[in-house]
Amino acid sequence: MTARRRIILTGATGLIGKALSKRLTTLGYDVVPFRSRYDGPGGMNHLTGKIDREGLEGAYAVIHLAGESIAQRWNEAAKERILASRRDGTRLLATTLAGLKQKPEVFVSMSGINRYGLRRTEILDESAAVSAEGFLPAVTEAWETATLPASEGGIRTVLLRTSLVLSSTGGGLKKMLPAFRLGLGGPIGGGRQQMSWIGLPDLVELIVWSLDNPRVRGPLNAVAPQPVTQAEFARTLGAVLRRPSFLPMPGWAIGLLFGQMGRETVLGDLAVRPAVALDGGFRFAKPDLASALREALGE
Repeated sequence: MTARRRIILTGATGLIGKALSKRLTTLGYDVVPFRSRYDGPGGMNHLTGKIDREGLEGAYAVIHLAGESIAQRWNEAAKERILASRRDGTRLLATTLAGLKQKPEVFVSMSGINRYGLRRTEILDESAAVSAEGFLPAVTEAWETATLPASEGGIRTVLLRTSLVLSSTGGGLKKMLPAFRLGLGGPIGGGRQQMSWIGLPDLVELIVWSLDNPRVRGPLNAVAPQPVTQAEFARTLGAVLRRPSFLPMPGWAIGLLFGQMGRETVLGDLAVRPAVALDGGFRFAKPDLASALREALGE
């Protein structure tokens, strides 16, 4: 294995990181996990500003997935942790990469579709106007801005704008399953809000595709090509599970249970199209929700 086939991966123990690491390994890459909040070899710590510079030298690619979990109640301390882990961690990594003797050919950095805002009525692709109104939009703005040292240093930089990732082993779908399996799922907040989503295997393949496609740089919408309303999502999940899914939950209940986090995530309204992927020839294995859910649930 040559050094140019070595890939540095932060967030390697997370839902996406574990699946991506396994896939890259089967393709012949040498995947090297890079630990967060760690001052030693093979690590970086945005709290102390320390990073293993030598461990990054000569890698073919760096994929940055690490960040504080969004799925928690957002008090002021939690908001600062979420923002700092993405802004400061990404800036530390991007600045270091730009100063290496042997820079990576590509830097893939996680972001989110909330770069477009919280609620929009139009179909959004990578050319759409962005927004920083709201906590998550402000976080994604800071997150993406923090990658600038890498792109300005001549490294091809991909901003992976992710949506709801479908997997029964983690993320939002795992949290929904208990209620839906009991027949207690249904439309939330009226159910008219648009949801963008992607199956975990398709997300992994999209990341792999972006690594070796030199034309891909800047924003890359990591979403399936068929957004649905929240009511359609609930109905389809119920059908796949063969359970009723008609019990509504009002928007105020989401706010009461989860606060601002619930209002900006569960009640968000974004229909996003993966124009860069589709125009670049990427083919989604599971472009429709029903087949993606069946795959996620092992059916």
